[in-house]
Amino acid sequence: MARGKLGEGHGEHDRRVSVLAEPARLELIDLPLLETLVSDSPPLGSQRPARLLEQCVMLREIARRTGQRPRLIQAAAAATRAAQAVQRDHGRDAVRILAAARLQQALCALERSRLFAEDDGVDDARAHLSAAERALGESMGAPGGQFSGPNLMHARLMAATALVTGDPAAMAATVEMFDRAISGMDGRVRSTGVGLHDLALARCERAELLIGMGQRLKDAAHLQDAVKAMEALCGALDPDYLPQSLARAEILRGVALRTLGECTGEAHLMKAAAGAFRAALDAIPVGHNPLDRARAAHGLGLAIQGLAEAASDARLYRPALFAMDRALTELPRQGLPLRAVVAHDRAACLARRAERSGDLGALAEAEGAFKAELIEGRSSGDPVAWAVTQVALARIYEVRADLSGAPDERSKAAYALAEALDVFAERGLKSLSDVAQTALERVRSRRIPS
Repeated sequence: MARGKLGEGHGEHDRRVSVLAEPARLELIDLPLLETLVSDSPPLGSQRPARLLEQCVMLREIARRTGQRPRLIQAAAAATRAAQAVQRDHGRDAVRILAAARLQQALCALERSRLFAEDDGVDDARAHLSAAERALGESMGAPGGQFSGPNLMHARLMAATALVTGDPAAMAATVEMFDRAISGMDGRVRSTGVGLHDLALARCERAELLIGMGQRLKDAAHLQDAVKAMEALCGALDPDYLPQSLARAEILRGVALRTLGECTGEAHLMKAAAGAFRAALDAIPVGHNPLDRARAAHGLGLAIQGLAEAASDARLYRPALFAMDRALTELPRQGLPLRAVVAHDRAACLARRAERSGDLGALAEAEGAFKAELIEGRSSGDPVAWAVTQVALARIYEVRADLSGAPDERSKAAYALAEALDVFAERGLKSLSDVAQTALERVRSRRIPS
């Protein structure tokens, strides 16, 4: 791992400057060093605007890797202070700093939407982006087109909206916008040799959109396009230079392969997906990027579970559960929707293993564990964790009803799902709401009329 090469023969100041002059080097800094660079900086109120933007970038990166809301709040505050410091200065340099600060505010808002599923994050990002464009218009006469500039930011915001609404036309238009931006970036990388990190991130974001389209539209062609794009990107990236970009591409390759495997039922696709997720875990050392490691381990667990289903091999449920447990160890106990999703998928895997084995004793054991988690979730003040456990418990009741034929089990499942659905809907957690709603409709359709 090349992270040991960072800063050889340089002091802390040189490391910080090189990171900002070449953003790709941020990938090589582990979390302890990143935290040190941030903590050793002067208070935000005493820093110059350019240094505030540097601080914002590092704080946002910490939040992106860890899910720490306070770090993201600090990042947004640093960008806001930078904007306030220059907003009365109409010199060209000041106006460019103002545009950069507004853009950083937009990136912080978009990250808030991604990490915490907060709908207003996209709206806030759009407002900050408009302010950045106005400032760029003053300094250049036209909006810039570089990565993280307004052109590609529009594509990112369009993608976030299109995936929520599920509008096929909007998603297709957004893919075209990504393609135009990527084409321009690719030309710059070829001519200058600079910007591969930004280009890789743009290609990953396009693949995320394609995967979302494939999932929503049940279209294998979009998934195959994403697989091919990520295979090509993984082959082009140097793991010693861009390890996190490589890991992200491998995760997306794994997600596309697994989703394709779910559509076709082909075991070899699940096996290939598991290989991609393992490669992602290998690319990121422990403690370097906990959230991406959690995403990779979660994907690995789902891929192994899919392989268990496709190959009719119940022995694979154990390593699938182990992988999901591994994902949970990387995640903070509260506050992240991702943890709720992983916990739900682990519970579903546990129930599926018991269902395949027909083991009522295993179901009783799982039920006891979930009821204990309900008590813990309520006492810890984490309603999302409590609701996810309700969904897990409902699945146990549903499986038991299938095995024993007891009608009251489905009634208990329906009640638990309705309780969970209220929590998910109240917090705008659409993916979890969809899971609970689908399960509730299934349970109600199979209940025996009284």
